[in-house]
Amino acid sequence: MNAYYILMSVAVTAVLAMAAAAAGQDQPPKMTDAAAASAQPLVELNRAIQSYLSGDQDAAEALFGQLLSTDPQGAYRAACHYYLGLIGLDRGLRFVDEAKRLAESGASNAWDRALAARGEFERAQAHFEQVVREADATVEMINAALLLGISQLASDYPGPDPLDKEAAFRLARRAEDTLQRYVSQTDAGRQDRNGHFYLAVARYRLADEYRKQAGRGREYGECLASARQNLERAATLAAADHAAGRLAADEHARFQTVLTYYHGLLAVVERDYHDARRQFGDVTRQAAGTDLAKNAQVIIETLDEVETAAPLPIQLPVPRPIGPWEFEGRLRLGNWYDSNVILLGKETTLPRGFKRKDDYQYGVSADFNISRYIPRSEAPWIGESLTVGVGGGTSHVWQPNIPQFDVNRYAGRAYLNWQPLTDLYLGLQYEGSYTQLGHDPFIASHRLTPVVSKIWRLASSDPGGRELGRTDVYYSHDDRSYLDRITSFQLNRDGTYQAVGTQQTFNLVQAKDLPYMSDYLARHEKARRLFGSDWLKFYLGYEYRDERTVGTEFDLRGHSVLWGFDVPLPYRLAFELDGEFGWGDYTGASVFDFERKERADFVQRYNFGLTYTIVARGENENMRTLAVKLRGGVEMTFQNSNIWNRLGEDIYEYDRAIYGVQLEVDF
Repeated sequence: MNAYYILMSVAVTAVLAMAAAAAGQDQPPKMTDAAAASAQPLVELNRAIQSYLSGDQDAAEALFGQLLSTDPQGAYRAACHYYLGLIGLDRGLRFVDEAKRLAESGASNAWDRALAARGEFERAQAHFEQVVREADATVEMINAALLLGISQLASDYPGPDPLDKEAAFRLARRAEDTLQRYVSQTDAGRQDRNGHFYLAVARYRLADEYRKQAGRGREYGECLASARQNLERAATLAAADHAAGRLAADEHARFQTVLTYYHGLLAVVERDYHDARRQFGDVTRQAAGTDLAKNAQVIIETLDEVETAAPLPIQLPVPRPIGPWEFEGRLRLGNWYDSNVILLGKETTLPRGFKRKDDYQYGVSADFNISRYIPRSEAPWIGESLTVGVGGGTSHVWQPNIPQFDVNRYAGRAYLNWQPLTDLYLGLQYEGSYTQLGHDPFIASHRLTPVVSKIWRLASSDPGGRELGRTDVYYSHDDRSYLDRITSFQLNRDGTYQAVGTQQTFNLVQAKDLPYMSDYLARHEKARRLFGSDWLKFYLGYEYRDERTVGTEFDLRGHSVLWGFDVPLPYRLAFELDGEFGWGDYTGASVFDFERKERADFVQRYNFGLTYTIVARGENENMRTLAVKLRGGVEMTFQNSNIWNRLGEDIYEYDRAIYGVQLEVDF
């Protein structure tokens, strides 16, 4: 789950509870005098913001000022000072425009308008300074994404005359417009650290609004990039003010800590959790004991939970725009017993040169991917995100007693994964592979696989909401060449192997909600953190296959039904069961059948596994992607076929069971 959306979900919990208490139901009971008095500041704040939005700045200024004087210890002082600062900037900008027009016309009072503008800017700066100084702890905890809450508190308040989402959006747009004109068109604004800081705040809020709107990826990315530039400019101006003696050392340190906090929030949006954790860690040290430090610590703990559930891959420090690259690796080591290595048919004589059909085997496989994740904040035209990558792998299985069936495979791949809309993914992968059987060339394959995936959530409008399942639809086109020697043209398996399929995964119940898991997880806090979000899930799929070869023996049209369960268990255990029912209808008469029948197969496959997690993802603080598991299980295959030869041998009908233990390492 995306950490940014989880952090955003912290935003309004407290304010909704507060607003529900204040707004009541459609038919509210009569309030006491004390309750009415406590609700009055909310009403006055809402009236003031409505006046500001309607353009009546004088009325808004009077209402904000009255609220400050009548409620000197109120929770909304920061919001009042913020809007009074914006009103001062608006008025000052108007005076600047008037001064320019008067100067161009030669009027004598142009200088008076310029002085008036300067006075308004100074008053606005004083209000902005006051917002930073007050840093109301209540407002901070209501919205972790905005240090002081600012307009978020008012815009989310469903009072007697509620501000809708469009009004909240207009608040942020107006703040950005005012602050941008102030810092770009006036001498005072160009040198005002607070002007640049609050412009970054406004753009950060706008980016959050654009994130929720389809087709606004360009604006989203521009706002984030501009917010970072504004923060850097604010830091430069603060350092200059401190060097010139206009900013005391303690005030400079406090302001710098505020900027660091915001850099951390931007890093969260960019999915750079390592940098975000570093920035928030600096805040907790620099502002130790303050509400700001407590808020930063809450975000660090949230990031820890997010990375435990879905840690980001290892980052390779390649500079933009080429990087950073993400690296993922996988290693498997195993030992198995295979009851039918060579798939010997029933009643079929063991071929010469083979000691037996069953054997113990051991194997190793390694796989890696290197990818580049591009969010829309970096390239707004791509939609939500784009991932491009390359990878490769190798696997080897050795049969001590049947070396003719040793398998060695080498593969390379290139892929992309595009998310044009939230929770909708379009993927494309090319994979080329080379396989040896008995250390002799066997198969060369070139496979292209497009896939469309949709994630379903409890609330489709909430990108960070609970994931209920996913739908995958895919197509596979495999140009395959068999490199072994053939005795008959009809047995030539070179050709095109195609498949189209779909799979639906259902997330049924999380481990923390399972009756047999709740008590265990309640007694083991670490296990609850690592495994409490695991799902009891079920999947069901269908695949249609069409395989056309040079020869005639292996051409088929087939159907498969796939299904499976994943079941979390106590004590770091998990059980899995999956299976496949497959029907193969071959289109040519078999060269082996003495009646020359067309071959028809029915295959059943069952896979039972029990996995013990030695190291869970997110458990190792130095490598959060590390996962080490030990899996034991059995895979059973039963193939029935209607073909037998003149000796009565069922050459295509067999049973097979593979029992094994495997160590799995992912990082």
